[in-house]
Amino acid sequence: MGKTGKILNLILPILSILLIAVLWTVSAVVVGDGLILPSLSETFGALVGLIKSEGFYTAFFSTMIRSVVAFSISFALAFIAALVSYKYIYAKKFLAPIITIVRTLPTIAVVLLLVVWTNSKIAPVIVTTLVVFPTMYSELSVAFGGIDKDALEMCKVFNVGKKDRFFKVVLPQTAPYFIAAAGSGLTLNIKLMVAAEVLASTARSMGYLLNTSKIYFETATMMALVLFTLVVGLIIEGAFSLLSKKAGRFL
Repeated sequence: MGKTGKILNLILPILSILLIAVLWTVSAVVVGDGLILPSLSETFGALVGLIKSEGFYTAFFSTMIRSVVAFSISFALAFIAALVSYKYIYAKKFLAPIITIVRTLPTIAVVLLLVVWTNSKIAPVIVTTLVVFPTMYSELSVAFGGIDKDALEMCKVFNVGKKDRFFKVVLPQTAPYFIAAAGSGLTLNIKLMVAAEVLASTARSMGYLLNTSKIYFETATMMALVLFTLVVGLIIEGAFSLLSKKAGRFL
């Protein structure tokens, strides 16, 4: 990549963010009502107020813990399912309808049913796991499918041990995909978790703060919560993307 390309890679995202900020500012001026669309300054003011409150951190970390738990379960299940599907074609055919059914489950209905069957803290974890699992399965299946079969065959011909086969062939080819999938999956998990918490009315959570803001018509606070969640998601996905690139270079 040339110097011009590097400069454009730096400038274009900044210009994109500035464009969004301008459109937001203009829209807020046109609407002229902070209850409908608060300005950037009102939103950032609400965000500062949230950051200064102790209840915000309790809610945020509770949501994050639930997100990590749900992600860990969905990733582990997807990894096992993708690995079995990669090794056995009949397992892939057996799992296909299950993945399709889970993928098409109506999220809102599932959350409401799970609240009846469990409680408002467990329901978001289960529904987020169910929603993220098919996505993780698809991404990990692509990673396993990208393994060079000729290289594996050569390893068998030359009696290369399973340990060397894994560390020298399988891991270098799959690790970048796994790390990237983990980043996008965790980001999706957080967004879904907040939405599920709103539907389940989970106490001491980001979803609860959103619900409370809606009830009291604190639109700026709602926007601030959305903005904060967005930034956290971008940071996580960016960090995992960087790790993925590093893994591709060093493995």
